[in-house]
Amino acid sequence: MEIVVDESSVVGDANAMRQCVVIIWMIMTTLAMAESLDTVSLYRLENGEAKEFKLRDETTHVAFYFSASWCPPCRQTTPPLVEEYQRMLKQESMPVEMVLVGSDRSEEKMFSYMKKYRMTWPAVVFAKRGVVEKYAADGIPHMVLVERQSGEVVSFGTGDAGIEAVVTRMRDFSGITAEKPFQTGSFMSRYGVLIGVGASCVVILLVQKWRERRAAKNL
Repeated sequence: MEIVVDESSVVGDANAMRQCVVIIWMIMTTLAMAESLDTVSLYRLENGEAKEFKLRDETTHVAFYFSASWCPPCRQTTPPLVEEYQRMLKQESMPVEMVLVGSDRSEEKMFSYMKKYRMTWPAVVFAKRGVVEKYAADGIPHMVLVERQSGEVVSFGTGDAGIEAVVTRMRDFSGITAEKPFQTGSFMSRYGVLIGVGASCVVILLVQKWRERRAAKNL
């Protein structure tokens, strides 16, 4: 008996199987992310002591702030974020929670960092930061806004401009209406490098012109 195999049917079945696998993987990944976000261990400093913290029922989004005390840009970014968090606390509800993910070398250094800059927001338990490492970037300061239930990233950014964009998105959910847009750091911290490069170019041009004039006089 000759067995005839319909190649198109086999290919179709294989494609359907692959699609099913992809769909199942996406569902499992989403569930895993949602579980890891909802069950992440948090604590907050109260009177200098770490106390367990649970996300509020009304919180729909979490902004993870990756930062460290040894990072100069982080130290520049943190104070404006502390002020922003105080604005968030004045709202009737907290649809967005800000959470520190410490990148310091020890829990003690992270606590010192939080105390020095008066961070009243919670932090991921230092020993259990791995559960949110999937949201990390190559550099800090870095912030990522995540939907609590789905674990989907809504907005993310690194550095001044990136974090400013994330906070702007946070305000859409928290309902904060400020007169001025959120900014991190001072004018010099944002544009100091460009100003320095520009000034160096001007000095080089002036020196070059001076040399040309001096050479012309010696002819």
